[in-house]
Amino acid sequence: MRALILATAMLSFLVSGPVTAARRTNPAVAAGEPGLIGTWRLVRFESRSKDGKVDYEFGEHPLGYFVYDNTGHLSVQIMRNPPLPPLASGDSDKSSDAEKVQAFGAYVGYFGTYRVDRTKHVLHHQVEGSINPSYTNTDQLRPYRLKGDTLIIEVNDPTDGSIYNRELHRVR
Repeated sequence: MRALILATAMLSFLVSGPVTAARRTNPAVAAGEPGLIGTWRLVRFESRSKDGKVDYEFGEHPLGYFVYDNTGHLSVQIMRNPPLPPLASGDSDKSSDAEKVQAFGAYVGYFGTYRVDRTKHVLHHQVEGSINPSYTNTDQLRPYRLKGDTLIIEVNDPTDGSIYNRELHRVR
């Protein structure tokens, strides 16, 4: 039995090879925008309408993180600040429909992979799963500017002339 386990382990090693940091890193991701890799704290999430009206959907001081890793995976979490009060029942299984709607509107979360078009300065968030089912299996384009420890994501909506600004600071 011991020989069988050893033979299986050796065969697995020969087929897959050793796992090294170089193999875990996706070279295309690292070359695309190496300064992007890391954790980013959300400091601004605002939308500006064509007429100049500013909307702070998650409050003037939103909470959240965007994480871009060296394997090409990302996680985005955004929460309203100040946070919503606790559910009246204290139990999410017993919350009212109104509380569920309010909670859904106070949080954004998704995960997946990303790629960088450095020429066009666009991040492609390839969403594998999301709290919002409409995002799942979509490619969310995020025009960006990276300046040191500040990441700006700015989307111009041609349908209504709105501009969506997201400012993030690198977590150190």
